[in-house]
Amino acid sequence: MIRVGCPSFGTDCGRSGIGSYFRELLDRFDDDALRDEFSFELIGPAEDRDYYLKGKKNILYYQVEGADNSPMQNFFWNQFSLPKICRERGYDLLFLPAANRRLCGKVSCPTVGTVHDLATLHLKNKYDFSHAVFNRKILPYLTRKLTHVLTVSNFSKQDIIRFARVRPEDITVTHLGVDHTTFTPPEDKGKITSWVNEKFGIDKPYILYISRLEHPGKNHVNLIKAFSLFRDKVDKEYQLVLPGPDRERADEIHDEAEKSKYSSSIRFLGFIDKEDVPNLYRGAELFVLPSYFEGFGLPVLEAMACGAPVITSDAASLPEVSGSLAPHFDPDSPEQMMTSMLEVLKDGEKRDELAHKGLQRAKDFTWEKTVQQTLNTFRKTVQENRS
Repeated sequence: MIRVGCPSFGTDCGRSGIGSYFRELLDRFDDDALRDEFSFELIGPAEDRDYYLKGKKNILYYQVEGADNSPMQNFFWNQFSLPKICRERGYDLLFLPAANRRLCGKVSCPTVGTVHDLATLHLKNKYDFSHAVFNRKILPYLTRKLTHVLTVSNFSKQDIIRFARVRPEDITVTHLGVDHTTFTPPEDKGKITSWVNEKFGIDKPYILYISRLEHPGKNHVNLIKAFSLFRDKVDKEYQLVLPGPDRERADEIHDEAEKSKYSSSIRFLGFIDKEDVPNLYRGAELFVLPSYFEGFGLPVLEAMACGAPVITSDAASLPEVSGSLAPHFDPDSPEQMMTSMLEVLKDGEKRDELAHKGLQRAKDFTWEKTVQQTLNTFRKTVQENRS
């Protein structure tokens, strides 16, 4: 039996990409077929227990409250309290699903951590001085302390080798997956567009980008500029739909939208329920991911699995995930972004071909494959430690 401790700190109680990743893993860790080999225990507050363990029967829970009230408090909790919990609970392995946010130093058992990306080292001026020091000095040091590193793309693997100086053989790439029972192409596009209109009041063909509103990293401003250029060149009244909660410098994104002469066609939906996401993908004429940096870019695959054609920036891991067939553009160039929009949307045949090829590509990415690679890493790490 392999006892695995799984701290939930840094996963935002499921309200982020890392949280979605952790939830998908836990859903499959709960499999009865694993019960004789693994014992998983969630470590975290009751809020996380109620979200991640709802409906689960095989995953244990160890309650910790108040450890994440501030970054400094959580840092010291990870260095001193978490190692003590590992000893007391007798874990054979500690799994850190948000290892680019929460890491510990010396513990009594092997550690496997998922470093999703090192975006903090690429995006300048996003963090204050203390966060910058942690990200550039302490985070790489603690990353090297992991027994084994998981990461979600080959791009991120190269970053970890470069910045954290981890040996390549100590890093395993586990691409993220798509839940192909949730993200499926529409059976009736007309019904979907009617649902989108009724739910959100979107009554025109629309271009979609789902992301938190964070400037400049998520690059909404250049997307809005590109949309305005695009609308200048087409007769059809497209809308730009931007679901996602306001985060850092979101006011600059809203200001750019208000300046556009097509401001009435730019729709901010705010935070949306995860149950509504698939239909927004299905109803879109085009999904755009213009971000300056993504460790993986899961929405690309989700949109593809829902039958939406996809274009992305050529930054970081996005070409790796979207593949060579999807049009790519310089995230600094609204003109290139606009050209890619035109390339897809002015040619119905090309749009349908891109959607079909994207659907086929998405089938190669499954959570079952991700989980199997993750469990194999757990087995190998524990076996090497025991021997």
